[in-house]
Order: sequence, then C-alpha cells, then structure tokens
Amino acid sequence: MADLLGRTKHRRRQSGAATLLMTMSLLLGMSITLLYLNRSLVIEQKSTANQMRAALALEMAEAGLEWATGMLNTAQHIDANCALSGGATVSFRRRYVQTHWDHGTANATDMAVASNSYPGCKIDGSNWICNCPDPSDGGSATGSPDGARLPGFTVSFLATSDPEAVRIIATGCSAQTGTCTPSNSLASDANATVSAILKLRRLPRALPAAALTCGSSCTVGGSYTLFNQDLGSGGLLIDAGGAINLSNEAALVSIPGQPGATAILHHDSALSTLSSSDTDCSQSTVFASYFGSTLAQYARAPMTKTIADCGAASNCDALVDASYAEGWRSFYFPDGFARSNTSVNLGSATDPVTLVSNAGFNLNGNSTIYGLLFNNDSTLTDWESGSVQVRGAWVACADHSRNGTGALTYDASILQTLQRSTAPLVRVPGSWTDRCRAGKEVPPIISCS
Repeated sequence: MADLLGRTKHRRRQSGAATLLMTMSLLLGMSITLLYLNRSLVIEQKSTANQMRAALALEMAEAGLEWATGMLNTAQHIDANCALSGGATVSFRRRYVQTHWDHGTANATDMAVASNSYPGCKIDGSNWICNCPDPSDGGSATGSPDGARLPGFTVSFLATSDPEAVRIIATGCSAQTGTCTPSNSLASDANATVSAILKLRRLPRALPAAALTCGSSCTVGGSYTLFNQDLGSGGLLIDAGGAINLSNEAALVSIPGQPGATAILHHDSALSTLSSSDTDCSQSTVFASYFGSTLAQYARAPMTKTIADCGAASNCDALVDASYAEGWRSFYFPDGFARSNTSVNLGSATDPVTLVSNAGFNLNGNSTIYGLLFNNDSTLTDWESGSVQVRGAWVACADHSRNGTGALTYDASILQTLQRSTAPLVRVPGSWTDRCRAGKEVPPIISCS
C-alpha cells in the first residue's frame, strides 16, 4: 500500500511539471507574437507619419508653384511681404523675371532671371506669412517668412534654352524653423521639390504693321502727322480696309526716299473681310486677329485693369495715372477713354501701355502716350483737338477719324516691349516634375505620388 501511494504522488509531480512547461512555452510564444505585432504597429505608425509629412511637403511645394505662377501674372507692385502695395515700385515679375524687350542690349530677346533668389511663404493655420527679398543689390536673396517651426515653401527661377520661357522650382517642407530652400530643406522631416516651365503667351499675339490701322475708312485731318521710318514694316503709315481720306499729304513721313503718299494701303482685302463680317465690332473679330482672344476675355485677364469711369478727362486722368503707378500696363475702357493731362506722360519707351477702348478715344493736351491703342467702337469716335503724341501704333476695328496738331509715330521696339511685358506666363504641358523625401532615415524617392 505504501509503495502504491508513493508511485501515485510521483506521477502527480510529473504531471504538474509538464503543465508548467507547456504553459511557459505558450506564454513565450504569445510574448514573441505580441512583440512582432507591436513591431509591425510601430513600423506602420512610422510609415503613416512619413507619408503624412511627405504629403504635406508635396502640398507645400505645389502651393509654391501655383503661388509663383499667380504672382508672375499679377501686374501690381508688391512690398517686401509680397503684398500688393501702391507705395511699392516693382512687381513680382519684374523683381525676379524680367520679361520686357530690352531693345538696347545684345540679348534683347532673353529673359533676365534672378536665379539665386528664394521668395517664399509659411502657413500658420489659415494665415500665410510671406517674404519677397530684393535681389537687385547682390543678385541673390533668400526670403525669411517666419522663424517659427511651420510648413512652408520657397521658389526659385532658372533660365531655359527658350528665350521666352522660365523654369520655376518650388521646394516645400513639412515643418522647420529655417527657410525651406533646396540647400537647407534636409533639416525638415520631409521635403518635396516640384518644377514646371512657364512660357510667355505674347499679347497682343500679332503686331500691326502700320502706324494707323482701320478696319473700314481712315480720315486724317488738321495738321495731324504720321511717322513710320521702320524698315521692318516697310514704312507703312496707314492700312485701311476701306477708303483713306487725307487733308494734308505733307503730314505723312515714311522711310527716306519713299513719299508718304505711297506708304498708305487703301481697301486692304484682308482687313475689309474681317471688318465686314463684324460691322458693329460686337464679335471682336478684328480685335481677336491681333490679340488672339475676344474682348471679354481680354477684359477678364488678370493682367488687365478695367476702368469704367473714363468717359470724361476730369475723372480719367487721375484714375489711369494712379493705376499705372500701381503697376498696371494693360487697360480696358468700356465707356471710352478721355485724356487731357498736359504734364504727365502715360507709359515710357521701356515701359509702354496697351489701351483698349470700347467707345473711342478723346485725346487733348500735349503729353505723350507710349504703347498700342485699340478702338473697338464702330462709330467715328476717335478725335483730338490738342497735340498729343502717340508712339507705338493705333488700331480701329472699323472707321477712324483723327484731327488736331498731334502726331502718331510707329515704333516697333515699343510694340515688342509691351507684347512681352504684359503677356501672361502659362505652363508648358509635360514640363512638370517632382521629387520627395520623407523621414530623415529614409533615402530620397523619385515620385511623390
């Protein structure tokens, strides 16, 4: 009996040990499994955080690209904080990308790009904090939007092989205290770079070949003088789709050796066809042949200033001069344009204007207007009684009448300047590129998407 009880106790001790061993094995297995799951969770959290930072950096870079595009297509002058300012003297485009025609330089058709400048912004909630440094002193400048650790971007500009195109490079950072430039963006948890090429869409698309162009008849009376000594245009003084009526042929001055009376073109068939298909000018037919858009599209363009109260010179002089001082160079006058300012010129040879009127021009005084004038009114509403000088060209969609003692001088360099300086910059299809980096321990990746 005693032996039987001893063996029974021994078996019970053996059974308990096996259970303990199995329990420990299961516990160890569960611990390993939990550790693995926890490791996977940590990796997923890091990956999600990196993706979030990468997405934020990419959004900042794309915001920078869109911001720069919009700023380049804004006519008004800006201050150091990139805000529109009437007291400033230069626009964003002229600060960083000179697109005007500099007729006196060797590279007259090339853009002048401030390639080592980095304007930019940071975002604090719903508020943008921007800085547009002036690169004129040393040729390079880096913006300092804010010292706080915030998401932001900077943009820079590079010249391309196309003299009428520029590449914008936008660098976005998820958050950092310093400025998000290409050289220090690695200090951020994530950064992205996107770029695209913008190209000038010349405005007007086509330039007039004559000092005075009329869709229908042209009437030049009084002592009004027309000059065109430009060899490229053949010295053409008047191009009319109808008859030309002159009171003084001696007031026509063309290239040396060519009589003024032979430098006029009556009944131009191309002009006549355009004008006769739109006799009241309501379809913008003649306008579109030069500008490549309708009058309504031109009026809505971001580079165009519409001034309705310009039918009387007492209002128009101050309104136009103030708008020009703000940076506007393309104008639309739905109710006509009147000017009598005798002391202030409008525009300059290197900074001309485009004036489009839907109700004619009434010019008095003795100032000078530099640029292109376009009358989209079908009635004989162009006239003057003073000695205003116009340097550039004049186009009327239908009939046109001039009087007074002023002068109209064809100037190809002025027309080429305004064609570029007031032109919008549009994105070239297929030129967009990107690059992202998320997480300091993660190597760069090629695509952000």
